[in-house]
Formats: sequence, structure tokens, C-alpha cells
Amino acid sequence: MTADPTDVFDEISEYDSTALFKPKVVSLVVSNSEERGPNLMTASWWMLAGYNPFRYLLAVSHKTLTYELIEESGEFVLAAPSTGMIDALTLSGMVSGRDIDKIEHLDLETVPGRDVDVPLLADATGNIECSVMESFEFMDCTYYFGEVENAYVTAGGMDGRLLSPDADVLAYMGSDWGEEETKTKYRYYADITAESIKRFPGDGVVDSLPPELREQYSE
Repeated sequence: MTADPTDVFDEISEYDSTALFKPKVVSLVVSNSEERGPNLMTASWWMLAGYNPFRYLLAVSHKTLTYELIEESGEFVLAAPSTGMIDALTLSGMVSGRDIDKIEHLDLETVPGRDVDVPLLADATGNIECSVMESFEFMDCTYYFGEVENAYVTAGGMDGRLLSPDADVLAYMGSDWGEEETKTKYRYYADITAESIKRFPGDGVVDSLPPELREQYSE
């Protein structure tokens, strides 16, 4: 056994630790208000949070317009951006909806939600309609449990129960300064192709279990 983790690993900052769990799909959160209209926000702080009812957990800073709109309506949409929506991902994480109508500025086409009064993004890989079932506050954020009302994927976007490479989802790698002088960071994303997806059956590792466990998990 080594004396210190750095004998095996390179130490990184708490901020760089997020790179360990990428690529991931960063959501575009759509919210809406009868008075203000729809708004967009880039969100990395979301996760699957349960199956019955099926729900997602979304963290929203109290500083954002999105927080105000979700508090008002109790609804939101999680949109999975396509690679063609990288500008939307960038702008929606930088500029407040209090200063500009991001959907109009980006010329994004929308589709009315079926069971929520929040529009879907027509060019997204998919959209999930959510209604707030519960929430809690921690520090300067509210965490919303959004029950899934309806979910949609781009036409032909599923391969069985898997997202098809043809769905063109934006698998976000993160941001960093490039070699050239630039006012903003470069955004990086992975190009997922059919060739890059590997299939792994679990039989081998299950067969390595002790006999009593192997029988239990082979059924």
C-alpha cells in the first residue's frame, strides 16, 4: 500500500473534479411566465431522482430568473441540446433572461408543451415536461423534484432503449481557454458515433461471483 494518494494519482482542484464525470448532457432548462414569457438556463446540476413517480432533481440558484419563474408556475422543461445548439448552451449559461429574450435572440423554434405551460425546444435531441412535486432549499439554491409528465425524443432518436447516435446529442466535455486569444472560453463536446459505442455483457463478472450469489444474480 502506498503512503499517499499522490503516489498513484495527480491531484486536481475541486473545480476540475467535475471533469471526471464528463462527457455528460448539460440540460437547457425552459421555464415560463404568463407575464414575462419563456426563458432558458443552462443547467449542470440535475440528476435522476426516483422511479415511482419518475422524477428528476434540478438545482436552481436564487439569483436566476429561472428560479422566479419556476416558483411562479411550478413547472419546467429539461431539454437535451443537440450539437447544433452549442450557442444556446453557451449564451444561456452567461446571460440573464432579465436582460435579453434568449429564445428570440437565438432564433430558437419552440413547440407548446402538452401538460405543462412551458414550451419545448424544437431543435433539441429531446424534451422532458416536469411539474414540481416537492422542493427544498440549501444555501442559495432551491432543489426541485420534477415529476415527469411527458418525455419526447427527436424522430428516430431511440435505438431500442438506447439513445441513437443519430440523435446528435451534445455530450458536453467542459470549457477551457484555447491557445488563441479569446474573450470567452472554448466549449468542448464529444462527437458520439455508432463506432464509438461499445457493448458490454455482464455475464463474465456475474460468473466470477461465489456460487450462491451467481445463482441469485443470474436469474
